Amino acid sequence: MSDFVETFCACGAVSVKISGEPRTTMLCACKDCQKASGTGHSALALFSDDTTQISGETKSFSVTADSGATVQRNFCPNCGTPVFGVTSRVPGHKLLPVSMLGDAAETYKPRSLIFSRSHLSWDHIDPELPQFHKYKES
Repeated sequence: MSDFVETFCACGAVSVKISGEPRTTMLCACKDCQKASGTGHSALALFSDDTTQISGETKSFSVTADSGATVQRNFCPNCGTPVFGVTSRVPGHKLLPVSMLGDAAETYKPRSLIFSRSHLSWDHIDPELPQFHKYKES
């Protein structure tokens, strides 16, 4: 993995720059991620705010997750590309959709599946991937 990644939303109006490694990577199969991604799960990388720089205007909305955490999802107002999320569960961090990371996405292999309790049977996940009914405890 390189020390620095810069990528853009689909229309180029919003850029994301990251440096360093994520705290973790995961797939999330909660109902909210299913709605937000339009599929069976979201693929996410959790980066510290001090390693993440977002440039350009984003719009956002907040939801209360099944866990009780507040999750704010930010997207490009022009093209709708999901850019980042913030959760009250992990202050000081951004959840970046791995697909937003362009060519670098291949290097961010998920370490676990969270909210496996709502995983859809047709959404094929590597059976070797550690799975957690809700959040991973640590």
